[in-house]
Amino acid sequence: MRLKDRVALVTGSSRGIGAAIAVRLAADGAKVVVHAGANTQRGEEVVAHIRDSGGVADLLSGDLSERDAPARLVNDAFAFHGALDILVNNAAVSNYRLLVDHNIDTVDFELALNQRAVILACCEFARLTQSAHGRIINISSCAGHHSAYGRSVYAATKGAMESFTRSIAQELGERGITVNAVAPGTTVTDLFEENERADTRDWRALFARWTALRRVGEPSDIADIVAFVASDDARWLTGVTIPADGGLVTTGINIATYAG
Repeated sequence: MRLKDRVALVTGSSRGIGAAIAVRLAADGAKVVVHAGANTQRGEEVVAHIRDSGGVADLLSGDLSERDAPARLVNDAFAFHGALDILVNNAAVSNYRLLVDHNIDTVDFELALNQRAVILACCEFARLTQSAHGRIINISSCAGHHSAYGRSVYAATKGAMESFTRSIAQELGERGITVNAVAPGTTVTDLFEENERADTRDWRALFARWTALRRVGEPSDIADIVAFVASDDARWLTGVTIPADGGLVTTGINIATYAG
């Protein structure tokens, strides 16, 4: 119970990595605010799971690509318990689209959700929190520092997130707030499983060969690392990006045509 009585907001936590993070933080004693975008039913299921396991959880929803939504979400999360100790910025979108197929709308949407929302949520967290154990954890991606075929805008947003993380760690350090990023590699999420079902290739074996540990990640792998960063055990860790990728060596292969 190393996070006992601390309050955590995890954006994009109705499924996948975000849901695993919310469940793990609650298991460590945190009072968790789960956030859902369009699918509130999935968010309600995560909340029910946490409560059934003896934890404390509440649900908020909203489209974080809207201008005022990130600050409003952080304020509403703070209001549940009159405190907010941990902010995990997990909500994101990753559209497979070649550069020539992008337009202003597709670019603006990814920038708004993956970059602007993170910045605005961090701004509001910094204004509100009075925690002596403040933690901001931004969920980046291996695409932020490896080449990412067909995901150039997504990669740009994650690279920017990591730079932002380093800078605000310097600003907030004097208040005892740590700011770090966790960068997952290929992880078995709903989207990954959908792609598996639509393809004749063994996706797990395909991606596993590019990692030192010879497997793809599970959401729990990422959640365990986030739980460590959120705890006092990581009190001397700030301004860094932790690669949670099993020793990934590349993501730049064009998966659409890869056959070897």
